[in-house]
Amino acid sequence: MEDWLETLIDHEARYFDIVAQRQETCCAVFLSNPALPDYHDANRALRLRDDGRGPEAAAREVIAFFRARSLPVVADVDAVTEAQGIGPALRRLGVTPVIGTNLLLRYPHAEPPHVPSGPTEVRLVPNEPETEEARLWIETQVSDLAGDPEEAMWRAVAEHEARSQDCRLYLGLLEGRPAGACELFAAEGWGRIDSVVTRSEYRRRGVASALVARAVADSLQRGHTVTYLFAEAGGAGEAVYARLGFTLWERDPLRRHIGR
Repeated sequence: MEDWLETLIDHEARYFDIVAQRQETCCAVFLSNPALPDYHDANRALRLRDDGRGPEAAAREVIAFFRARSLPVVADVDAVTEAQGIGPALRRLGVTPVIGTNLLLRYPHAEPPHVPSGPTEVRLVPNEPETEEARLWIETQVSDLAGDPEEAMWRAVAEHEARSQDCRLYLGLLEGRPAGACELFAAEGWGRIDSVVTRSEYRRRGVASALVARAVADSLQRGHTVTYLFAEAGGAGEAVYARLGFTLWERDPLRRHIGR
């Protein structure tokens, strides 16, 4: 288990390097971006390990890192972290699990998903935020957040992703209008699909399926040994991904904990 888990954690850290600064110690990999304090994926600790000082010391190092930066304490507890006692130590210190189950899904097939031909056109978008297509991709990512307090945060995240040469950006069009978007992050032979969004007025018309199927096809074509994504258990995406052929790899492989 540890081999794939270590690779997964490294891939996650690489992906969020797009938005965050990374710092590694003997106890953890730390990601931080104080300019986006509420974006927990870019402000968290991963790969928490006991360096010989005991689990309590590791937990306190994590807490001290974030408090020194006036950030919420966010730690992702994996199976090794839990077995070494760092997870229980964090919980004793008031850093508690987030309610909900996060599913790690993997595409296990050699051929891409078969999606019946439909009206959705999927375009590959250049990684240049100043272009019209990239602007439309960013606007689609935040299309349902008008007036939301988190709109500025998610727009900033989308702009970072749109600039990354490691991200392939996909824009789904219906009748020539932007209807949905997603991305494929590629590094070290793995592909991670994320930021799957469908504008509310175009939902249930196969947009997300067309986008993710294209991303999977490109991941396979690039020779990735693993193509994966995360989904909320019971969420709308879970059923879509199952129909495309994704299967459960692990439940809560990185269990999010948050404290103040």
